[in-house]
Amino acid sequence: MMSEKTGGMTPPKIAIMVLALAVIAAIMVAAQEYEIANTYGKTIEALELNGLVVKSVNGTELSLSTALALIKTPRIGIVTPMAMEEAPILAAMKVQAVAYIDGYAFYLGSINGRPVVLVRSGEKEYAAELATYLMDTHFHVVAAILSGTAGSRNPNVRVGDVVVGAFVVDKSSIHYHNRGFQSDYTGVEMVLNNFSLISKSLITTYGEEGPMPQNASTYGYGPGTPSPNYAYIAVLPASLGLVQTAEAAANMLGNTSLIDATGLNVTGSIPARLIVGVIGSANQWTEPLSWMEAQNALYETDAGENEGFGFAYANAQLGVPWVIIRGISDTPWYPSTYHGVLAADRAALVVIYVITHFTELNLYNTTSFSDLSPLSNAAMHGYIVANRAYYNVTPVTEIQYTAINGSQVTINGSRASIPIPRE
Repeated sequence: MMSEKTGGMTPPKIAIMVLALAVIAAIMVAAQEYEIANTYGKTIEALELNGLVVKSVNGTELSLSTALALIKTPRIGIVTPMAMEEAPILAAMKVQAVAYIDGYAFYLGSINGRPVVLVRSGEKEYAAELATYLMDTHFHVVAAILSGTAGSRNPNVRVGDVVVGAFVVDKSSIHYHNRGFQSDYTGVEMVLNNFSLISKSLITTYGEEGPMPQNASTYGYGPGTPSPNYAYIAVLPASLGLVQTAEAAANMLGNTSLIDATGLNVTGSIPARLIVGVIGSANQWTEPLSWMEAQNALYETDAGENEGFGFAYANAQLGVPWVIIRGISDTPWYPSTYHGVLAADRAALVVIYVITHFTELNLYNTTSFSDLSPLSNAAMHGYIVANRAYYNVTPVTEIQYTAINGSQVTINGSRASIPIPRE
């Protein structure tokens, strides 16, 4: 009698059919796995290694051995914050592959035969620091260059000039005292290791030995013990070798038209200059000349930007020689002119020169005050960071903000007052 569920097939026949299907499936899986394994060893379009994805460029094949070789090859690392700043360097590259790490695209290739890796970090300190850390820890970076644009902080530095940073300061690190002066706010704390490049840095103080499991419950009662592994650094010096190589590119910059340099309706041109100076880094944009001069009273800088200290901090902590190269796009002395593309191109010219003429001579030595150009503010005034800069603060006259409902609100006068204690 036939079963409605088996369609006339006996249980043994069903078992045989199931077994046959299982065998066929196993054979297909095995064949697929063999094909994948065989292909993986020969050619792939993407390779994932510990969160790093390497992809081919323009459809070219990328073997496993090639991908690993690209990652392990000693390279000069280049960080550019903005797309406009990345473009001229990427245009000069012969790109072999693109590596993706946490959303960042790292271009692997060469410039004039020298292996390089290029990444656009995004703007501001934290973005540059993160991209630099990822670059230094995932690739074999022998030296690092930050390329981009900046505003002049020196009347001798004009639009179209290039400032090579012998030093970088975090000019947002300020202690405003009640006694009418400002000072450096101890610098940025760095956890040092045997490879950290901090020779000739301005170390203001040291942190303390941290708690241990056996004293954590009572830690903080009584004086602390200074720790040489935790240093507060106000000024970071660049690689002397990289600065010296960059300085040799001065004659490549050409001329800048007076219209571009000043924004005025004048004819003629002036030679573009390369100045070895101090980079002032902070997440701020300062336009008024009076405010800029007040900032320079505490930190004597020649170019102002938003990423340099974060970039330098990551490299110095990890022991990677570095330099910052900035083309000047604007100046408070001529506020009607701005040329970002010109500045990015001028910086890229110097970067490409450094890459082409790269040498290990003085690579791990750091710069000294005497390496600054005579026209730099620090060289002219005799210091990089002042002990004190006295100031006067005028009341805030007006505040404008956007309310939660989207309306625009204006408040006149200062809101500063003594807070009323509440329960």
